[in-house]
This record gives sequence, C-alpha cells and structure tokens, in this order.
Amino acid sequence: MKTRATSFLLAALAVVSFVLPALADDFDELPEETPAKSEEIEEVRSAVLLDGEPAESVEFEILDGVCYVTVSSFVSMMDAEAMVEEENGIVSVNTTTVIEVVPMESLAEESEAAVEAEEGAEAGEAAEAIENTANVVTDDLSLTAAAGGDYMVANGRYLYAQDGLIQLNGRVAAPVRLLARVYNLNVAYNTENDLVILSRQEGGEPYLADASAVYDGDTLYWLSRIINAESGNQPLEGKIAVGNVVMNRVRDPRFPDTLYDVLFQKNQFTPAASGSIYREPNEESVVAAMLVMDGAQVTPNALFFNAAGATRSYAARNRTYVATIGDHAFYE
Repeated sequence: MKTRATSFLLAALAVVSFVLPALADDFDELPEETPAKSEEIEEVRSAVLLDGEPAESVEFEILDGVCYVTVSSFVSMMDAEAMVEEENGIVSVNTTTVIEVVPMESLAEESEAAVEAEEGAEAGEAAEAIENTANVVTDDLSLTAAAGGDYMVANGRYLYAQDGLIQLNGRVAAPVRLLARVYNLNVAYNTENDLVILSRQEGGEPYLADASAVYDGDTLYWLSRIINAESGNQPLEGKIAVGNVVMNRVRDPRFPDTLYDVLFQKNQFTPAASGSIYREPNEESVVAAMLVMDGAQVTPNALFFNAAGATRSYAARNRTYVATIGDHAFYE
C-alpha cells in the first residue's frame, strides 16, 4: 500500500512547557459540571510538541515510559511530500529536501570566455542560458523499519531500538528519540504533563549523515570480526554486549587506545591468539558492529566477559558482575 504522507500542525494553540501549569489552572476554574473540562486537560497534558506547537497528526502512545510514534505519522509531520510505503509490518520512507540553490557562476564565466573567442550569436545564447542555471543542493533520506525488529536503517546507518519496534494502530512505530535522531531533532520530556518536546537544531542538517561519514572501514572490519569470533552464535543483544566491551576498553585509559591493540593485547581475546578473528563475520555480526559504532549500548560499563557460569575466571573472582546475556556473563 503506497501512500503519500500528509500532515498538519495545530497552529491555533501555541504551547510551551512553562505555561502548561497556567493552562491547567485555567481549566480548574471551569465549573465542575462542564463536560469538556477533563477532556481538554487530558489533551494538554498528553501531547507531542514540535517547536512549541502541538503536532496533532502524530500517532503516539507511551508504554512503560517509552514514547512510541508511528513512523508514517512522524514523517508526515516533518515532510508532507515524503513517499511512504507500508505493508506487512514493514515501512519504508524516501524523501529529498532542497538545502539551497546555488548559481553556477563559474560556468557562466567560462561561457563568457567562449563568447569572446567565438564572437558568435549562438555562443552568446549559450552563455546566457548557463548564467541562468542553478545548482540545486539537496539532502536525501532513505529509511526502513520493521515491527518486531531491534533496529531501523536510515541512510545506511543501523540505529538500535533497545525497546524494539512495535505496531501501533496497525502501523510500524518506533521510540520517538530514535525518529528524532533521524531528523536531527532535540528531544525533551515533561514527565508531569506527559509532553514530548521536539525542537529543530539551529543550523542543523535535515537528516542524519549517511553511513559513509560514520562507519570507519578499519573499525568495522575488526569489530565485526571479534564480535563474530566471540559471539557469532549469540542473540543480537549478546553480540552488541561483546562489542560494547571492546569499545569500552578502547576508551578506558587502563587499556590500549586503539581497537587493534585492544584486540591483540596479550592474554585478552582468545580469537586474536588462535587466528579465528580472521574468519569472515556473519551478517548479524556486521550489523551488531554497525549498531555499536552508532551508539548502541547493552553493557555500557562492562570491560570483561566470559562464559556464563565460569566462576573461576579472573573477571568472576575480581570484577563487579553486570549481567548474563546468552552464553556470556559480563563484568565492569
């Protein structure tokens, strides 16, 4: 089912978080028997705002403290011209934003030189045509997400949804923070009034940068291979956790400061010593590596892991236990 996303904002009411208590007080002044009183209060106390205005077209629901928004309605709010396809629990988005129109002055100057050289009427017409031509600078977004999945893919980047992607009103929904990241929006949450407050970043790009700007080839090569060697048969969460341990060590001053040196530090990672680290990683290990490189965290403070139940290991005897994920136990 192919649809063109459409949206509108409720411009009649300018709402910002610091005036909400005053609005609530106004409602309290209504007579108790006024039927609309409770409904209006509920409308004000549960909403998504974009740049201070209620985004009435956005479908959302707060579940266990996570605000889920349908992808199609969020995209509709941001860009009415975006192309959205949604079928069988999978949604895809393709859209283009014009950033600026730049006159092609350099080409015009070249054409003038050609005019002087040829001194012909046709060359003069060509120069005028080029002078009136502009270079249109655009930014593109390609996004896919599937209900029941653990991540969405936007411009080739793998963005982790720790709480998962769900269906809401029959449509694919994602945590609002994830969608806000795709559109480079700031996110705040007013817990008192259940308000999700979104705002555009001043001077920011319309969409997040594509994968080529983020995924360093050398890092992806080694990280995907150690994840595969250590946890290739583990669930995605376990793969991410192993990746977290590796990258946490790179950032920790007690360990080497490069990924390669961390992996090949003596007596640390068995696959580096045995050579199994060089095996071609499976697809999910590569995905896990990209998720980690894009900020996915399952064990944000873990520095060690071993087989679950290995009570005699160094980590089990000396480090603080964090969690067991699949066949591995993790420690700080």
